[in-house]
Amino acid sequence: MDKNWTPQQMDAITARGGTVLVSAAAGSGKTAVLVERVIGRILDEENPIDAHRMLVVTFSNAAALEMKQRIAARISSLVAQQPENAHLRRQQLLLERAQISTIHAFCMDLIKSNFHLLGLPSSLRVGDEKELEVLRRDCAAQVIERFHERDKDGSFGQLVELLSTGRDDKKVFSTLFSLYDFVRSHPFYNQWLERKLDFYDSEIPVARSIWGQCILKYAEEAVEYCIQLEHSALEMILEDEDMKKAYYSAFSHDLSQLCELKKLLDGGKWDEICRRLNLFVFDSLSSLRGYENDQKKRDVTSRRKKVKDTVNGLRDKQFCATSAQFSQDMVFLRPMVEILFQMVKEFDTLFTQTKQEKNIMDFPDMEHYSIRLLVAPAGAGYAPTALARTVSQCYDEILIDEFQDTNEAQEMIFKAISLRENNLFMVGDVKQSIYRFRQAMPEIFMEKKARFSAFDAKTFPAKITLGKNFRSAEKVTGAINFFFSLLMSEKIGEMDYTKEEELVAQAVYPQEEITGCEIKLLDSLDYQGEKDKTALEAQFVAGQIAELLDGGSMVSQDGNLRRIMPKDICILLRSPSSKAQVYLDALTSQGIDGWAEPKSSYLSTREIAPVIALLRVIDNPLLDVDLASCMMSVLFDFTADDMAKIRLANKKTPLYLAVIKSAQEGNKKAAEFLSQLTYLRQLSSNASAQEVIRKIYDLTDYIGKVQVMRMGESRRANLLMLVQYACNYHAGGYRGISGFISFIDKVIERDGDLAPASTLSEQANVVRVMSIHRSKGLEFPVVFLCDTAKKINKEDLNGNTLLHSKLGFACVRRDFELLKQFTTVPMQALRLELDRSILSEELRVLYVAMTRAKERLIITGLTDKAQEKLASFSFGLENGRLPPYMVRSAVSYLDWLMMAAVHHEGLCAKMEELGISVTDPVPATPISLDIIKIKEEKDVLAVSPPAEEIPVEADKTLLRQIERRIEYQYPYKEQTQIPTKLAVSQIAKGEMAKSYRFSRRPAFMLTGGLTPAQRGNALHKFMQFADYKKAAEHPKQEILRLLERGYLLAPEAQAINEQKIQDFFCSDLAKRIFSSSKVYRELRFLAEVGEETLGQYTDFIRGEGKTAIQGVADCVFIEDGQAVIVDYKTDYVKDPQELLDRYTVQLMLYRQILSKSLGVPVKECVIYSFALSKEIKLDNSY
Repeated sequence: MDKNWTPQQMDAITARGGTVLVSAAAGSGKTAVLVERVIGRILDEENPIDAHRMLVVTFSNAAALEMKQRIAARISSLVAQQPENAHLRRQQLLLERAQISTIHAFCMDLIKSNFHLLGLPSSLRVGDEKELEVLRRDCAAQVIERFHERDKDGSFGQLVELLSTGRDDKKVFSTLFSLYDFVRSHPFYNQWLERKLDFYDSEIPVARSIWGQCILKYAEEAVEYCIQLEHSALEMILEDEDMKKAYYSAFSHDLSQLCELKKLLDGGKWDEICRRLNLFVFDSLSSLRGYENDQKKRDVTSRRKKVKDTVNGLRDKQFCATSAQFSQDMVFLRPMVEILFQMVKEFDTLFTQTKQEKNIMDFPDMEHYSIRLLVAPAGAGYAPTALARTVSQCYDEILIDEFQDTNEAQEMIFKAISLRENNLFMVGDVKQSIYRFRQAMPEIFMEKKARFSAFDAKTFPAKITLGKNFRSAEKVTGAINFFFSLLMSEKIGEMDYTKEEELVAQAVYPQEEITGCEIKLLDSLDYQGEKDKTALEAQFVAGQIAELLDGGSMVSQDGNLRRIMPKDICILLRSPSSKAQVYLDALTSQGIDGWAEPKSSYLSTREIAPVIALLRVIDNPLLDVDLASCMMSVLFDFTADDMAKIRLANKKTPLYLAVIKSAQEGNKKAAEFLSQLTYLRQLSSNASAQEVIRKIYDLTDYIGKVQVMRMGESRRANLLMLVQYACNYHAGGYRGISGFISFIDKVIERDGDLAPASTLSEQANVVRVMSIHRSKGLEFPVVFLCDTAKKINKEDLNGNTLLHSKLGFACVRRDFELLKQFTTVPMQALRLELDRSILSEELRVLYVAMTRAKERLIITGLTDKAQEKLASFSFGLENGRLPPYMVRSAVSYLDWLMMAAVHHEGLCAKMEELGISVTDPVPATPISLDIIKIKEEKDVLAVSPPAEEIPVEADKTLLRQIERRIEYQYPYKEQTQIPTKLAVSQIAKGEMAKSYRFSRRPAFMLTGGLTPAQRGNALHKFMQFADYKKAAEHPKQEILRLLERGYLLAPEAQAINEQKIQDFFCSDLAKRIFSSSKVYRELRFLAEVGEETLGQYTDFIRGEGKTAIQGVADCVFIEDGQAVIVDYKTDYVKDPQELLDRYTVQLMLYRQILSKSLGVPVKECVIYSFALSKEIKLDNSY
């Protein structure tokens, strides 16, 4: 190991003997550690593991590919250092068989290998997302219709009324889908539904119910926080005699009532708590003259307002029902919840059956099919199946990346295939778990972290923490530690941000004097302009970036400083979909190139909409709007005048008939259009959708036209993506334009869209505007975290139904006679827990955003009354961090940042300037905080004064030097034309190009199936991998063997002509091969030759110098101590001379190079033509 690993990294790399959980903070080098651990296990002196006996599971296909490439690069590097090491060379080969993939790829392989045990077809595939959406919608409609038909007592009708807000079943559909998608993250979801239904038991007292306990716990936190607020306010009141006389009595009474309430909460006396809350009275405050602008008065009254809001919330929301009302709710709701759960089960059955009929599945199906294969009921629990035990014997270690995003179903799979959970290596960072919307369950990671012992090389399972950060400067990591040590706790964030979790900077940057974290508060209270406030913030950020780019700011690269470039800067937004363009426009106004992920309006883009319109017209030419749309687009370039002439001459007929008549009357443009449309309509009768789309592009040169438009490459990529969507549709067993158009229309009807193509290069020199989620795993020298005042999205809490993995299902109650809706205890409990989960995840999202910065983190937020908000957060700390209930009260990222920043010791002077008293300042890495008052638009612009223009006289000496350099002619120009590396086939093709340019049609013009080149490749693969003796006796069986082993794909196997194989093995050439002393197949070579050698065969290389020539000989056999070169050809020819004309140059080069590399003379070169079933010998006198 040549890298300087930290002790913790070394522990993670070398730990042996049991299961290990690695908590790897941002920038801690976890991927490098994973790679090194794999290498370490392979090279372990005591117990080495073969590469294919490790299962490595990653979060995405891209991550899996990167992991495999890194491991391959490390092994190759070691092989280069130790070429004699046979073990290493063997691992290079075994790595190709190693399972380094996503969990779904692993599941797919498992299912494909054991489909017979599941009763599934071997052709099962993952369905297209839109295809699945259409199917599940149809299945749901059938199930809902069944329940309507069976509803004899009106129970289902009541459920529909309970769920719906309108007169249709739209809400029933969405509730069904939400519940179905949610439960499938659990391994045995039907049992989950049954357990959660049991919660609806009217015999369980509310205080003992799972929901009542949740509310009581929350209420205790809330009341404790209120008591602290009242104590804090009373301390300030006692410092001022006038305030004491006016306020002391009312605040003391508040405190007394709160303490009484706390005692009731401690005893869990539900009805008494309800009664106490209803009797809670806030006495009016006496007037206090002369204190109108007093900051202390504002602080005191704002604290009391928070107490009032909290108490009123407890009364009106959390304690919304008495014990008796709760029992009544249980009796009323249970039957409807039971119906809903039964509907989910029946939908699951029908949807699964329908997918199986179509030979498709979705991603959760992969997990659940795998669970069926690997786990079986055993008593009250579950145990691995025989197959699971067999699979577990295949892997000596299972390594799981991004473990914090695992769900219960996935964890069940990992457990089943492990060796009694003793060979797992799990890596992740719960602080970066930001995929709860994908049903990620960070609590799985946290449970293990709490249970596992600290690593000591003896006790397992063990945990290791990687806290050293190799990405960010200390000024950045220090700021991040400051904020999250105050904000993140087990209650909000789902973990305590302790010293163990803090980032320890290891990266060294030259510019340590620059503040790493800057907060820019844009106070728009007095703003009177017309510009949207988002645009104001964007304009401010663009101005700041312009200042960085124009002001000579520097960033580090490889230990040196260089000028900052646009690509060094990233603007992060929580939700960029509606705001990214505003930031791009602001950057453009400053002359700065920017880029953002395209919005999902693919089907309505300028390049795609006309193609969709034309496809509709091909299917039905009487659609006037679509016909006019495609005619007037870039596809056909009809102008408004052209269309007016066509329509004015034929006003009352459909537009299509008007076009026909116009063409008959001599309109050449209309006639040409009709000719193309007629051709496309005829083609569509027996061609697939993708073939028709390709033909549209070909006939109209559409791709060429859109490429000259603005963002041409992106538009071209979108057009090619449409072909891919059509291919996917075709792969689903569907054909034809009508079906494809119907599929597109269904997507549009449901307010859906298809994903556009992305074309940005990593090296593109642009400022990136992206979502925080998209930025995960990336890093930038300078990060602008913007729009932080945006409210945290809690819309999911506003529905009539809610779901939680532990608390189950909750819904409102409706009185159908009074037409009133009531909240319920389950509903309030789930709202509290989901609110906590949302805030915890958003806090982690903020962590991810801030840890993207390497050298500078600039945070902006636009708010009103910035000073007052800062003051409202100056409340004292609790055990060194902000009270969790206070953190919970935040409505935006900016609230969190402000409530922490107030307590920064380095900002105390700033707070004093603002009249804010801080009682518990926290020493930390310096940060800056600026309040920018915005009254007019110009206040957001960072404009540097223009530099004074100084006339400079030209330097004549320098001018002459420039002229000499421009006029200079390189004396060895001819040698620069010599390639450093060439393939023999390139030289041969260079010769062939003299006689003809094109030998076949482009791939997109082929009608279907394998192309001739692909059929030729299939035959070559057979000849490379076949067992010649078996192939000579039974060609068909050998083809099937290669198919089963994965050497051939199914279409390739079908394309191989068995008779041609038999002809070859009956030939004299085959007999010579069988009788030879040695045979080389696919013999690769690389040789350095000069112009004197190449010049014998080609004149397109001239000049002195060497060129590396590489090639592959299909077959070389040694006969009587001399070599015979055989080249297999599948070209369709009638005359053997055609092959000699094409390939003589290639084979002569083979002869000259191989005679040297093999060390034996080449006595003969033979072409074997499969088309002619004949061997053709080259004249050795060439």
